[in-house]
Amino acid sequence: MSSHKISNKSSFIGLFYPHSSAHWADVNRMTAKAKNWIYLTDEHTTITVKSALKKYLNKGEVVPSSEWGFRENVFRFENTIQKIKEKLDIFLDDNKISNVLFIEMTWAVRTPSSSIYLRNFEVELQKLTEHYPPESKNSGLALSICCLYNESILLDEQLLLGLQAHPYIFTSEGLKVNPHYLPPLVFQQNTLRSQFNYWIGQIEPNRKDKIQDSKFQIPNSETETRHLTSETRTPQYESESKEPVYHIDKTLFSRIAQSDEGRWKIRCLGELKVYRNNGQMIEWDTKGGATKKVKTLFSYLLFKGEKGASIEELADLLWSDTLDMTQSANRLYHTIRCLRLVLEGKESNLRQSPFIIHQNTHYYLTLPQDSWIDLPMFQELCFKGNEHFQHQNLEQSLICYQSAERLYQGDLLTDIPQKYTDNTEHDWCWSRRFWYRDMHHKLLHNMANIHRQLGNISEALNCCDKALAIEPCSEPAHREKLLSLKAANRLDAVHRQYRLYCESLKKFDMGVPSKEIKDLYSKITSKIA
Repeated sequence: MSSHKISNKSSFIGLFYPHSSAHWADVNRMTAKAKNWIYLTDEHTTITVKSALKKYLNKGEVVPSSEWGFRENVFRFENTIQKIKEKLDIFLDDNKISNVLFIEMTWAVRTPSSSIYLRNFEVELQKLTEHYPPESKNSGLALSICCLYNESILLDEQLLLGLQAHPYIFTSEGLKVNPHYLPPLVFQQNTLRSQFNYWIGQIEPNRKDKIQDSKFQIPNSETETRHLTSETRTPQYESESKEPVYHIDKTLFSRIAQSDEGRWKIRCLGELKVYRNNGQMIEWDTKGGATKKVKTLFSYLLFKGEKGASIEELADLLWSDTLDMTQSANRLYHTIRCLRLVLEGKESNLRQSPFIIHQNTHYYLTLPQDSWIDLPMFQELCFKGNEHFQHQNLEQSLICYQSAERLYQGDLLTDIPQKYTDNTEHDWCWSRRFWYRDMHHKLLHNMANIHRQLGNISEALNCCDKALAIEPCSEPAHREKLLSLKAANRLDAVHRQYRLYCESLKKFDMGVPSKEIKDLYSKITSKIA
């Protein structure tokens, strides 16, 4: 790891180790090459660190993480970065090359705020390495920062985040370029599309030119390109113009079940259906159990995700008309048992069921690793379809819309009783149901528009009819149907459709046709006549 081989722009290093004492050999190798070093300790005591690095202690300093704000109840990464910078300003004053700052990253699991701001902290650390350039191109690194990740303590998401943050990883074989690295702008943006654009750009460097020449600009792209030169093999990046970003509703994050069972497939659009990894559909009927309540309990916990739900909250949802809390709680315990039986598929050891866990008066639904739920996919397909539709990429838009339409088997959780879904205190379903229905309605009249432009009049009319079955007074759907009937040169049907629109508005007390529809009807009939 000789310093002259590493660019000052890529001196942000990750070191991952499986347990607490597995990293000392690697740290010693780095301190041996450094002229000066600082070790910020969080997992280990200062005595332990000094003992482990005693061979090179004469050129190093060990600092407890509490001195730099890592142990605060609310972690404020800006304050901590400022304290680190103040320390480095003094530390680097007389030492322009080969300085290393080691940071034990276990602080990230101490408070929720630490975990939340971990991504921002990583970005600011990398900026620090660029803040201290060497005096000349030939003088080597001024500063390297090495983050130390104990795999047995840090959460999986934090480990993956750490892997993506560093252009270099220190291994038993020395320093290696990290193929999973994401430059700061892409890393901080944290969208799947920006990550995809970056990684695919490494495989096909001239892809950016193809995108710029294309009629359709890929959404959510903040493409940054890394070049590996033969001399330094150092990841570099450059930022591109920002595009609008759409965000998928990520409310369905659940804990991972401690089970060997493979991924489940969960359909929420239409009736609730859950399929095991082998394709077998879970049957909700249980001996002595109320099926509707069992399904409602599963659905509610699914939408509560990692937050879970308290005993009082669940009892109030399922037995809102019961004043006796003890009675409601007893009923809840029975329903929980029935749900565990349904998900387990067997009677044995239901209290240890991996799919419904009870902690600190809260119940949580846990799902097998990598389980699939239809809702995020439906959302993303709709968003992608809308983007293509706005850019008049009709075929691409139609593919997305048709895929989304196949997913929409009906309104959200249609088999859950209304008294549970329309609960005013626990609005966990009604608003979402309305939102997904509105998305579906929009994709239908957009599909009608696309089919009409492509000359598929029969398909256009079919989409209009589906949209009007959902919302009889929908102006966009009536407009598309009038235009489709005009394209088919069916004057009688145009007149009939306009009368139907007027009657629908009257029936639902929604006024009279808009000026736009009146003008469109007049224009169509005059041309056809």
